[in-house]
Amino acid sequence: MPAGTGFPAVASPAPSLRRGACPSLATPMQTGDGLLVRLRPSRPGLTPGDYICLARLAADHGNGLLEVTARGNLQLRGLKAETVRRLAEGLDDAGIDLNRGVAVETPALSGLDPDEIADATKLATAIRAAIAGPLSMLRLAPKLAIVVDGGGRLSLADQVGDIRLDAVRRGEGQFWRLSIGGDARTAQPLAAVADGDAIPAVAILLRALDGMGPATRGRDLDAGALRSALAPMTVDADFPAVPAFPPSPVGRHTVGVRPVLGLGLPYGATDAATLERLMRGLAGLGEAEIRLSPHRALLVLGLAAGAIDAAAGLAEAAGYWTRADAPGNAIAVCAGARGCASGTFDTKAVADLLVSSAPELLDGSMTVHVSGCPKGCAHPKPATLALSGQAAGIGLVFDGRSDAAALSTLAPETIGRTMERLAALVRKTKSKGETVRQAIERLGAAAIADIVRQGRQ
Repeated sequence: MPAGTGFPAVASPAPSLRRGACPSLATPMQTGDGLLVRLRPSRPGLTPGDYICLARLAADHGNGLLEVTARGNLQLRGLKAETVRRLAEGLDDAGIDLNRGVAVETPALSGLDPDEIADATKLATAIRAAIAGPLSMLRLAPKLAIVVDGGGRLSLADQVGDIRLDAVRRGEGQFWRLSIGGDARTAQPLAAVADGDAIPAVAILLRALDGMGPATRGRDLDAGALRSALAPMTVDADFPAVPAFPPSPVGRHTVGVRPVLGLGLPYGATDAATLERLMRGLAGLGEAEIRLSPHRALLVLGLAAGAIDAAAGLAEAAGYWTRADAPGNAIAVCAGARGCASGTFDTKAVADLLVSSAPELLDGSMTVHVSGCPKGCAHPKPATLALSGQAAGIGLVFDGRSDAAALSTLAPETIGRTMERLAALVRKTKSKGETVRQAIERLGAAAIADIVRQGRQ
């Protein structure tokens, strides 16, 4: 271990253990710390007692580590083949039912937010039923994701979906904007359909995916051919403006008259004892409901406005983030070498180093992606800055995915100094009102590469 770095030197990447399917109870995924299971509870909200049960199951049958993913799913780590079955039995005993099969995602506050255009829950339930019933013979990609976004404060506009249905309002009417292969900004629009045609329209897309083979994703489909197929049910070809991306779920929100407290898990992870302690405290404050949220967060609902401060205090004492501007909230981190055989360095130690050495870079305007290998599980989309584990070291990627060509390769012991220099340059050159992201994009790749070279002199 290099002196002063706090994390192991880069090792040669191990063979990938990532499967083509999402890790579920039926198909757990082998990782560096055992088997990993991803859970999607069918109830949008669970009680503190449910989370206490989940924490105990994680401790009894795994290594006690729990994660909330970027898409708002729950992961339990460190299981063994013989304990996965006991975990499933424990979930059944606790009455925690799970959604299985194709991921059909809705906003965390769907059905509760008076600002949403439509409650996405009903349509999502109908899509799941169609896939489990009349469309069950289709061969679909295991990682296929369908986003049903009714809008509202914490919409899913920034979530990538193979198929997207975004609620849009036109005059007194409401319909669904159907698109493929991206988030609300980048997906290719196909049609706008009425509620009654949404399921038949999705069926056309799913059959097209099936026809191209079980590895096909939304981005692989022929948008022109699908627009023609959907033409008979298209109600409006003049698509409205794409909605703005939502704010961070972390922090305090008012949804109608309902106070909501968003808790960020440090780099998306917690341990069973800490989670149980927090949930016992929340249970003592009132009838709380906890919802999983994208961006690795938990949303606390149901507490009286006067109890929110106490809830935030409990969460902060447990190490959770309660402010959107918490520096670590701007870093997307995978399990790294501690939890994944593909990881080449301790990603969380690097993330801590960024927080301590260059907090000015983490103003929330951009995501810094710290990935133990080029796969980029924690942040599949491009990031303004990415640190990616490679055979030769830690690659510094500008404005790209973790598997993109690196500007330079850094030794672990140089990361802190490099980021300190970049922060100093941004501070010196940033214009009034300019975000860190805007400043770095203006500086460009050449300036960042020059900073790396200076660190080697």
